[in-house]
Amino acid sequence: MNTTADSERLLKAGVAAYKTGEYERAITALQPLLRNRAYRLKAGMGLVRVYMSQRNWREAQKLCEKIGQSSQPSVQQWSQDTLAKIEQRMAKASAVSPADNEAHHAAKGLSGFTPLSSVPEISIPPVSTATNSAKATGVYSKSSVASQKSVPPEDKLLEPKTAAPSIFHYAHLNNELAAEAPVSADTNPDISTEGGWHYSGRLKQGRSLGRIRTGKLWVAQLAGAVGFYFLARYLLNSAIAMLNGYLNFLSGLPLLGWIRPLPLHDATGYLLAALGVIAIASPWLWDLCLCLVGDRQSLSLNALRSCSAEAATLISQRCHQRRWPLPKLWKLSTDVPLIFSYGWLPRNARLVVSEGLLTQLEADEIAALAAYEMAQWKCLYWPILSVCSLVLHLFHQSYWQMALWGNRQGKLLNLTAGVVSTLSYGVFWLLQIPVLWLARVRTYYGDLTACELTGNPNGLIRALGKVSFGLAKAVENQGYTPALVESAAILMPVAADLSRYRLPGRYPLGQLYAWDSLNPVRDWMSLLDAHPPLGDRLALIATYAQHWKLDTELSFKAKTPSRKQRHKGLRQQDWLRLLSQGTPYFSAVIGLVIGMGLWGVGAIGDKLDWPFFAWMHKDVGLFQCCILLSIGVGIILRINRFFPDLSFEQPPSTDWTDWLSEPELLPVESVPINLSGTIFGRPGIANWLGQDLLLKTSDGLLKLHFFSAVGPISNCFRLGQRPAVPIGSSVQLLGWFRRGNRPWIDVDKIRLGNGLMLSAAHPIFSLATATIFSAWGLWLLLKSG
Repeated sequence: MNTTADSERLLKAGVAAYKTGEYERAITALQPLLRNRAYRLKAGMGLVRVYMSQRNWREAQKLCEKIGQSSQPSVQQWSQDTLAKIEQRMAKASAVSPADNEAHHAAKGLSGFTPLSSVPEISIPPVSTATNSAKATGVYSKSSVASQKSVPPEDKLLEPKTAAPSIFHYAHLNNELAAEAPVSADTNPDISTEGGWHYSGRLKQGRSLGRIRTGKLWVAQLAGAVGFYFLARYLLNSAIAMLNGYLNFLSGLPLLGWIRPLPLHDATGYLLAALGVIAIASPWLWDLCLCLVGDRQSLSLNALRSCSAEAATLISQRCHQRRWPLPKLWKLSTDVPLIFSYGWLPRNARLVVSEGLLTQLEADEIAALAAYEMAQWKCLYWPILSVCSLVLHLFHQSYWQMALWGNRQGKLLNLTAGVVSTLSYGVFWLLQIPVLWLARVRTYYGDLTACELTGNPNGLIRALGKVSFGLAKAVENQGYTPALVESAAILMPVAADLSRYRLPGRYPLGQLYAWDSLNPVRDWMSLLDAHPPLGDRLALIATYAQHWKLDTELSFKAKTPSRKQRHKGLRQQDWLRLLSQGTPYFSAVIGLVIGMGLWGVGAIGDKLDWPFFAWMHKDVGLFQCCILLSIGVGIILRINRFFPDLSFEQPPSTDWTDWLSEPELLPVESVPINLSGTIFGRPGIANWLGQDLLLKTSDGLLKLHFFSAVGPISNCFRLGQRPAVPIGSSVQLLGWFRRGNRPWIDVDKIRLGNGLMLSAAHPIFSLATATIFSAWGLWLLLKSG
């Protein structure tokens, strides 16, 4: 709601409507208050009573169960008592005859209102109970203080003096919650609420945080756009060359001489034209895509205002100040919490939110994310990401829809659809690589601007954390990663936090994000991710709150490195650990340097007419063999360290959640893990490459890498088992836990419930890869000269 006065007005209107029997009006007034932290218990309890009066037992039961999820024992007790009454009345209602029903309604009168005094469980608890509850939590609510003074509690002021006991007999609990979520800067950070969030304070309005350097962003924008274009050009020309080679082969066969290759060898002009059309039409093409796959609906500013008045006001004011037209608002009918925007100018901006986001986040958190999205509309990277994400989405949808169709077909069509969908996914995965750095870098600038617009860094911290946990919960509920979550990843503000979404409450949030904020090489561990480590962002946003003298939403036990320390670069021991982690990649760089050195020596020899050296300048194979041999040697050097011995005899790894918070852990420090759980993932040919294999445990989800000796591509040729791991099976898993930006397990063995053992061969695959690179390099070396 916009103000406390508005919330009070709606609450009074709902109570008054309930007392006069106008139940629909009461529901309309009370439902918006479910999103208001200070009034949600009052509104929820009131709605339960309204639904019970309507004899809408199902809705009353569902809402009462939701209220019972509160961490406060008194609320849980109220929920249990009320649920018992609801179940009792449901049982009676099923046994009551129609005549009895008519008599019952006649006894209630035309208003449909049943006096509350006839219901024993709604009596107001004694004043001493409220006082003791306040003392136990360390929070004195308005109602408990008022009780000690002989002044009527605030909730009683909403009722006529002759009214029956309040339907909100636990109303003081709402005030306790309100005390835990103040809007000023004097919040007590030690008071923790549901989900581990403190609901720390904010500024009344935004302030500037000073000028920031944008050099890194400009470099990322240029690199992303140029890299995306040249990679797309290379893939397109390679595809044309392969197709022409195949057509030439067919034309040489009997009776097929009429086949001719395509009269096209360089598609640069066509690619530029296509990208230009996509760029101009991207807002409308995105609209069409969301209409087809996302069930998008128009969302008015007034409808948004009912969920977050601050967000609606912010959008309106920001557009008025900048002289922008109001953006189009789309709502997706899904419980997955989604928010992103696209367009190439503010005047054709689209802001997309989902039903799940509007229901799972508080009003100020929705506003913080809206500010984050609007911060991009004046930046160059926004149209770049909009265009690139649209191209990626088209390839991903080609993969996803073809896979779903192929899963319903016979053997031949299934195989054909599998090959096409796998190729489409491969193109999607490759094309996203050039823009991943840009997608990561822009998040920090968006975070800063969002804080400046709202003055609510703590709200942004909660919003990002809740969305990451909500996305992970959606993956658990669906059993696989939703297609739109992956295809629109570079537009989303945050990724799914699969391994930590069940841990808030068991661990302090600051401890959960320790690796993200303290690991010195965390940025290097995120090179293939669309988002930086979330804890790194949250720690930086927390410094904005500290700058404004606000209590921070997260408290990190260890001090995070300052900006000056981060700019100094890595220490020597950090470089050594990074070298150990990326041995094959650093070896490739060393091979490149050696190859360029030999090429330079050959150029000098050619210039000085020294034939003994001149040949190296003209032999490309020598340059290539240096790189290939270096990669092969690098992989071999890392194998033993990367794959230590394992055994099912080792005890279950019940403490794997502690490894998430170990700041110094790297993927190369392979931790043997023995876990039991359920295999999740995409169905059938949608998972040929094993791109979406997950292990669901009681503590969360973990990404799985399951490779045969020929690698993940073996599934496409039926060289391995397909599916390599049966989806939905309860299994015991043995592998190597690796801590990166997104933790994962390299699987060694999987034991099914029936005793069948599935063996992966990741070490053999790595050794085979090293052998191929080394043999290829040696062959080129022997051909050289």
